[in-house]
Amino acid sequence: MGNVSDNCIYVVFSRTPYKMGRFIRTVTHGIYNHVSIALDGSLCEMYSFARLKRETPFCGGFVREGAERYRGDFGAADIAVCALHVGRDGYARVKTQIDLMCARPDAYVYNMLSAALVPLRHRVNVRDSFTCVEFAVSMLRLSGVKLSADYYSISELYSLFRRYEVYKGEYPAFTTADQSYNDDVPLGRSVYASCRQFLRLTFRLVKG
Repeated sequence: MGNVSDNCIYVVFSRTPYKMGRFIRTVTHGIYNHVSIALDGSLCEMYSFARLKRETPFCGGFVREGAERYRGDFGAADIAVCALHVGRDGYARVKTQIDLMCARPDAYVYNMLSAALVPLRHRVNVRDSFTCVEFAVSMLRLSGVKLSADYYSISELYSLFRRYEVYKGEYPAFTTADQSYNDDVPLGRSVYASCRQFLRLTFRLVKG
């Protein structure tokens, strides 16, 4: 793809082949079930909120995404890439925030409460916790993009920015930074991690 322009951020919508992805598309009736942010058009590294490992569907947080999530025995996930020119200052704000999050990924948890309420079109504000679409909306607002609604589904966000689409097709074949997504996770550890995350999320909700 390459860079469409300097000072662009890229909103990447994806249709992943996993059971959770299929479930999300069934519930939302959307084409795509996941959204990520990239800072350049190569898509060598993307950022989002998602499961930490393939075998921990209920334990997620801030992730640096790479090819292991989008290419495998199943083939390649379908994606759509929208390039938004946000100017030098907008780009710098987003990059600074993502750099901070990359330095402290354990400080963030996936917002399972908002995810559970998707059918009701309701979000729950929890400190340092997002779903993938909440994170994308947060980064877009930080860049200066005007978004007036309190709630956006992935489909609504895609419809809003579809006119900026620069690529649609299979996720490109890159070897990228994410090389641990498919690591084996024992069942006990997966259950423990999921319960721990839910407790962290609940604690933050109560504390405000």
